[in-house]
Amino acid sequence: MSKTDISFHFAHANGFPAGSYNALFSSLPEHFHRLHVDRFGHDPQLPVNANWRNQVNELIKYVKAENTDSRGVYAVGHSFGAVISYMAACEEPSLFRGLIMLDPPLVMGPMSYFFRFAKRTPLINKLTPAKLAETRNTQWPSHIDMEAYFQGKALFRNMDKRCIRDYVKHVTHTKGEMTSLTFKAEVEASLFRNVPHNLGKYKGKLKCPALLVTAKDGAVCRPAMYERLIQHNNIDHTEFKGGHMFPLEHPEAVAELISTTISKWNN
Repeated sequence: MSKTDISFHFAHANGFPAGSYNALFSSLPEHFHRLHVDRFGHDPQLPVNANWRNQVNELIKYVKAENTDSRGVYAVGHSFGAVISYMAACEEPSLFRGLIMLDPPLVMGPMSYFFRFAKRTPLINKLTPAKLAETRNTQWPSHIDMEAYFQGKALFRNMDKRCIRDYVKHVTHTKGEMTSLTFKAEVEASLFRNVPHNLGKYKGKLKCPALLVTAKDGAVCRPAMYERLIQHNNIDHTEFKGGHMFPLEHPEAVAELISTTISKWNN
């Protein structure tokens, strides 16, 4: 690896394998070297557990094993992936040179106590999409046009069609007369049910430069939550057009934001 190469780890949103972001990845400069776990939560040795503890460990373990740049990597994450990237960067500062968080689902302040209680009750299914994930379709007849199927869903309505195509390619598998989901519904639901309520313990522990990017039209990363995060760790903040899934709505523009930010930090 040359000195001009830049290594970064990308952590995906819950339910969206890393390959779903290929349109974004292909728009990054050629000297950006990407690392990624394809589907978090599917390693039988690191099942989903409280506060995404095992998923943070999975990210750290992967970076330690796969990164060949002695300078460390830049961490980039979307939604669920942004939160575990933040926790990993706080816990292992020597591994990470910078952090970009794309619309993370933050639970901080008094709300953390409420979520801690809610996780012990069915209330967590109302606070998160866990129940929807648990009861979603996971199999379809192989003749179904899966791209058209997902385009008809509200979550995908504003997504770039290339991203939907990549999502279908990486999240489904067709065998015989059936097409099946490869991102396990029970894993997706469990990740939602275990959204961390302990982020307060990382106050002041982030040592690398960081940028928080929130969705202008989103409702996931709320000011009451992200303002606490910014105060805790001196994080820069900007808004981006679109909803919570904006990295898959505007892949080229998000790639430009990522490359510009990391290049600035790398100088």
